[in-house]
Amino acid sequence: MKGIKAAGNLIIKGGTFTIDSADDSVHSNSSITIEGGIFDLASGDDGFHADESLSVSSGTILITDCYEGLEGLNVNISGGTINLTAEDDGLNAAGGNDQSGFGGPRKNDRFGGGSFVNGSPESSSSAAGNIIISGGCLNITASGDGLDSNGSLIISGGETIVCGPTTGDTSILDYEISGTITGGTFIGTGSSHMFQSFSDFQQSIITAGISSQSDKTGLTLSDKKGNSIINVSPALPYEAVVISCPELKKGETYILTAGNNTYEVQAE
Repeated sequence: MKGIKAAGNLIIKGGTFTIDSADDSVHSNSSITIEGGIFDLASGDDGFHADESLSVSSGTILITDCYEGLEGLNVNISGGTINLTAEDDGLNAAGGNDQSGFGGPRKNDRFGGGSFVNGSPESSSSAAGNIIISGGCLNITASGDGLDSNGSLIISGGETIVCGPTTGDTSILDYEISGTITGGTFIGTGSSHMFQSFSDFQQSIITAGISSQSDKTGLTLSDKKGNSIINVSPALPYEAVVISCPELKKGETYILTAGNNTYEVQAE
């Protein structure tokens, strides 16, 4: 059922892995550390699942199909290149704020879900996991929450692009305690129904609700002189936008263009 499974800690520092699995592609009942390697994964459940911590500092990860992309009690991304497409959440910590992971439903309901610490669902409900992104390049397409943490979400570096969700009960960001950004580049597009932005930002952010756009409609952000800052074409429809990057200056006005629609937005 699983591609690679460890009862204890799993550490991968290199190699090439092509896995098409009915259950998790890479699984540990303890912690997973990825320090290199090339991964081409398709999973009926999670791309990576760790009952404890899941850390990625290097490597190239492509997940073409999964229920949830990277899932752990704590998820720590400090490097590497990650491209994933998920039926539910892109990154999920401690089951997520919506509790869709670690005991929640799974793709096609084949297994009835996973759980923390050797099958103890109680451990997931009592632990507030965190998602920490300090580096790397992440490109997430998620029909559920893009980044879903039962505890806090902290972004201090790297480049993170979240495309989705499209359903009403999910959000680009979903956290229980706090969502903090202090550095790096973040671009999020998706549904506005359960919209949640960052609760604490030392780096300026832009949030905007716009007219509904179809998939692959171009989105650009420019300064008032016409200099382009952000240019993406989200793979899924969107009507809410969250952007944060070092170029933004608090209080300044920028031009946001989505398809044929143009908006003046102010950085907070």
